[in-house]
Amino acid sequence: ARVDLLAARDAGDDGELCAATLPTPSWQPPAREQMLERLERDEFDVLVIGGGATGAGVAMDAATRGLRVALIERGDYSSGTSSRSTKLIHGGLRYLAQAFQSKIPPRSILDLIIHLRFEPDYLRIVAADLAERAWMIQSAPFMTRALPMMVPLYRWWEVPLFWIVGTLYDLIAGAGRGVPPSRIVTVEEARFQVPLLRPEDPDGNRLVGGLVIYDGQQNDARMGLHIVLTAIQAGASCANYVQVEGLLDASGVPFAGDGSGDGGAIGGARVRDRRTGKTFHVRAKQVVNACGVFSDAVRQMAQPTAEPMMVPSYGTHVILPDYATSAQMGMVWFTKDGRVLYLLPWEGSAVAGTTDAPGEISFEPRSSDGEVDFILGECNRVVREPLRRDAVRSAWAGIRPLVRKPGAAAGDTKALSRDHVVERLGTAPDALVTIAGGKWTTYRKMAEDAVDVCVAHNPALSHARPCGTLERKLVGSDETGEICDGSFDRLIVTLRDDVGVEADVARHLKFNYGTRALQLVEMARAEPHRFCADDRSGGRARLRRLHAQFPHVDAEVAFACRFEFAQTPSDVLAQRTRLCFLDADAALSVLPRVVEIMAEEKGWTEAHAAQEAEQARVFLEATMRAPRDTIPAAPAGVAVPQAAAV
Repeated sequence: ARVDLLAARDAGDDGELCAATLPTPSWQPPAREQMLERLERDEFDVLVIGGGATGAGVAMDAATRGLRVALIERGDYSSGTSSRSTKLIHGGLRYLAQAFQSKIPPRSILDLIIHLRFEPDYLRIVAADLAERAWMIQSAPFMTRALPMMVPLYRWWEVPLFWIVGTLYDLIAGAGRGVPPSRIVTVEEARFQVPLLRPEDPDGNRLVGGLVIYDGQQNDARMGLHIVLTAIQAGASCANYVQVEGLLDASGVPFAGDGSGDGGAIGGARVRDRRTGKTFHVRAKQVVNACGVFSDAVRQMAQPTAEPMMVPSYGTHVILPDYATSAQMGMVWFTKDGRVLYLLPWEGSAVAGTTDAPGEISFEPRSSDGEVDFILGECNRVVREPLRRDAVRSAWAGIRPLVRKPGAAAGDTKALSRDHVVERLGTAPDALVTIAGGKWTTYRKMAEDAVDVCVAHNPALSHARPCGTLERKLVGSDETGEICDGSFDRLIVTLRDDVGVEADVARHLKFNYGTRALQLVEMARAEPHRFCADDRSGGRARLRRLHAQFPHVDAEVAFACRFEFAQTPSDVLAQRTRLCFLDADAALSVLPRVVEIMAEEKGWTEAHAAQEAEQARVFLEATMRAPRDTIPAAPAGVAVPQAAAV
């Protein structure tokens, strides 16, 4: 039924009410405490360990097939690698190049000819990834957009070469690609679209044009949260800050293995609530390990002799001011050592990355000086105005979960899978299933493959329906069309014109919450003394901002606590608002206000609030804050510092 969005009386407003022209969604997830009770009480068909993109996708897939699903996550949802991506939904431009070139990038026509090859496996991966790109863009249309990216071209022969690249990329994607087609642009248009583009490269070659290629863009951590919410809406029971202490056998007792080297039958997990310290058992007919780079730890709980299959690779990104790139078009190019580097607009800033360096598995990976220098140096090869360290607002590292093919030797880097891997650890019908590798864009397909393997081998799951996620939209997408009929511009207009939300705040809420933005504003206007500013516009109170330079508002903190399972200030600043990814200093400055709101929501004592604030400060200082010293930009033709191993 249609309801008024705003039925709250502003203090001192003498009864003047503001009502929205759009109905508010009615669904909200159960509280975390309710789902913890279910986890301890019920028996499930599938237990998913890991709440990143892949684990959330497995939970959504299994729940929408009619299976009883539990999901547990050691930290916050999407707090690891899934929150530290380049924010792209893409098919893999580098893989497309590697299908035809053994050396990237070619430096001359002769270089191009000498290193010609054909590797069809790369094309197969690109085709599969582009199919998933199209689905992912339409699955959460409020949070995704088609993003044009320019490849600057500085040699005449690159124009026909990259025209072929763009055309092939589009042909592989097919008619349902979900984004506009690629195109070659002239020098004049290239400079118009990206005014900061250098007129010549460090080797003295003048700009001759550009390839504009399209991929999708998202807000990764919030996308992960909305996948979890969609799984919960389909019936899954999910809880963050629940850590696996050990596995259970089929009879429900701690698993000790049978000494045969076989993973054996797994019947659940012994877990601990990290917020309360309580330990309990979660019983399930099938356990799926979706822990990313931490997958080996769970595999070795099932089979201590299991050979490690995960190969960690650190990828660093930096956030720069918005002037570092065009607001409507990003840039992508090949570095001198053959990597792909992006400089993209994102959330009112510019994100640049990524690198690729070996490192150790860690729950709190950190960027290094060498990696930041490498990114800035590469950016300075293509932009006119040098970017310096003091322009970096935030820097973070994520650990890619590269996976070694089962049975491959530990030192065989050629055996690293270019695709995702589904492994059954043992011959029992309910043996542990691990899903690893892949990338953000393919999370849905990875989940489908993992659940298919579970259903095919475990008779206890025979009642599962076929996968239906291709027809599914995420929570916030107005799937039924009852709220805004899929027109999210109407949502922005309603928030701005009918409710009085400032324009940039309305755009921010739409992009990050979809139709749930109406619920957030309704909650805020019901408590104007907490969440609305004192100044008024047209007789209506504005939402109070967390920080003057950003569109995030106080009400998002309370909403994250009530309806998005945020447990700590770091959850709010990193995974819910993303403010610490955008500007670490800004996040530190609003930390006291975030803690104050959370303390009110959760009933924290003064001592507990102080402890949470200190833990968040340490996290922000250690993992998000960029190096503060300045370095000169690398002159044209001078090598920049190479990436150091983390």
